[in-house]
Formats: sequence, C-alpha cells, structure tokens
Amino acid sequence: MINLLKIELKKIVTNKTFWVLTGLYVLLLGLVFFGVQSVINEISTNASKTSPISIPKVSIYNFPEIWQNLTYIAGFFKIFLAVVVIIFITNEFSFKTIRQNIITGMSRFDFLLSKLQFLFLLSFGATLFIIITGLILGFINSSNISVTIIFSKFVFIFAYFLEVFSFLTFALLIGFLVKKSGLAIGLLLLYNYIIEPIIVYKLPDGIDEYMPLRAISNLIDIPNTALMQLVGVNFRDYIAFTDVAVCIGYTALFTFLTYLILKKRDL
Repeated sequence: MINLLKIELKKIVTNKTFWVLTGLYVLLLGLVFFGVQSVINEISTNASKTSPISIPKVSIYNFPEIWQNLTYIAGFFKIFLAVVVIIFITNEFSFKTIRQNIITGMSRFDFLLSKLQFLFLLSFGATLFIIITGLILGFINSSNISVTIIFSKFVFIFAYFLEVFSFLTFALLIGFLVKKSGLAIGLLLLYNYIIEPIIVYKLPDGIDEYMPLRAISNLIDIPNTALMQLVGVNFRDYIAFTDVAVCIGYTALFTFLTYLILKKRDL
C-alpha cells in the first residue's frame, strides 16, 4: 500500500498539468466562495425594492449552516476534479506507463488500488480546502461561536468527501473505458449535462433519484436558507442514510466495473 502511494505521489509531483488544473480549481472555487455573498446581497436588495414585504439579509457564512452551504456550492465544481482524473488516467495509456508498471511486477489489482489512492488524496484535498475556507469565513462572519455550533453540521463535510470520491470513481471508469483524454472528457460532459438529465426527465418520480450522478448529487440538498423559508420552500438540512448507502453502492459498482475492464483488456 505504501509503495503504491509513493509511486502515485511521484507521478503527481512531476505532472505539471495536474498542478495547473488543480490550481485553477482552487482559485475558481475560492473566488466563488468569497464572492457569492455579495451576489446574494445584491439580489436581496433588488428584490426588496419591488417586493411588498421586506426581504431578509441572508448570510451563507454563519456557523453551522456554512458547512451545507459551501459543500452544496462546491458540488457543482467537482466536474473539474473529474477532468483531472481522466487526464491523469488516460496519460497512463498514452505514455504506456501502465504497461511498464505491469511488466515490472505490479498486478492489475495493485494498479487499480494505486489509482483509488490517488482519488482518495484528491477528494481529501478538496475536502480539506472546504474545511479551511469554511473556518475562515465562519469565524469572520458568525456572531455566535462555540465548539458545538461550529461542528454541529460537520457531517456535510464527510458527505462532501463521499460525493467527490464517488464522482471521481465514475470518471475513473470512463477513463479506463475510453483511454483517450479528449473522448473521455467529452463523454463525461455529455453524460453529466445531457444524457442523464434527459433520462431523469423521462423516468417516473422516485425512480429518477437513483440514477448514478443524480444519486451522488442527492447527498447534499439545497441549503434551507431564511430566504427559502420566507417563500415557503423547505429543503432537507440533514444527510439521509439511504443516499449514503446508494452512493457507496455506486462507488463499489464503478470500481468493480473498472477492475473488470482492466483485467480483460490488453495493455
């Protein structure tokens, strides 16, 4: 396990594309986190001018709601991490490093395990970024601070890690299936933004929630802000065990299918 991790870390350290893409991801998400409150305030101000009732100021940075707010927003950007995974995986085929690893004694299972370690590190890094950003913004903007309040909804952080890791195993499957970075990224975007939404639209209510990417995104629901409550809309402010179980099930399925592809394919 440790040797496999060292091999992956060596590949990451020398991969300029990885650092450029992850750097852009951190920069973009950071700008969104630190700027979205200004957008919400502007919307609330404009709405108050035309509304017969006063629109309350909505802060997304207060503890403990900040954890659901930030993880929900970050969920829209996990596609960038999936692109990183696809490029990283398809490079193994393009540069024949996968064949070299197998020839030098690494089993196909070990190779897959090393990629899962890479996904874990990437998911952990993304989660750690949320935690650090959340603590900074939370301490700056929250008036009532205590250990209990800060961590009372920290479960959304664990749910976010699972959401990202599950989504990245789907990207891993596509990378192994297609092997060409351009085609694999195109397939990922096509399925994520067009194919599955069409299927979800056609399926009956209740069944559509179990489509792979829909189920993964269902882990963290739309934040139940004061503005939502004002207009009579309420969303789930907890993590459902069923969603966790379905998400873990899809993660296992994506991993198993990837292993079958890796096991049967000529390298």
